[in-house]
Amino acid sequence: MAEASFHEVVWTEALLSELAEKLEEKGVRSRSSIDRICDGIRTTFPEGEITHEAYAHLIGEMPGPDPDDHEHSAAAVAAGASFLITNDTKGFPAAALRRRGVTVSRPDVYLQETLDAFPHELLDVVRQMAADKVRPPMTVEDVLNALERAGAKRFTRAARALLPR
Repeated sequence: MAEASFHEVVWTEALLSELAEKLEEKGVRSRSSIDRICDGIRTTFPEGEITHEAYAHLIGEMPGPDPDDHEHSAAAVAAGASFLITNDTKGFPAAALRRRGVTVSRPDVYLQETLDAFPHELLDVVRQMAADKVRPPMTVEDVLNALERAGAKRFTRAARALLPR
């Protein structure tokens, strides 16, 4: 979606560290695979890095029950991000962050709303994702199945309804 200019990806080293930690806890990937994912984000979106110095002064002002999440909220605010995409909506109070210009959205909701606004363009992204997968090859349905397993159930249901039968 970033390559198709739907959004820009911003990240911090703290976010990548937490991502690696969570993936390792789940045991779904090897450490080398996790490192490749994080390195891929760094390499693919180098301009999206938000340095700790850029947001450190905001951390203490951030809302939410989990102090670890304050760093992510502060980075989003400092970056001028429009959206903070997360399934952890308890850790990122929507109303308080909205006052700072950041909309907290679950991934499935974000994808669904983007599909509603740009159906043809987003379906083209899904088609391109499938075309780009060669090891193993994937069809559009395979991509949608993977997104559904990842939790994007509303989005995949709506996307399938828009695809030709």
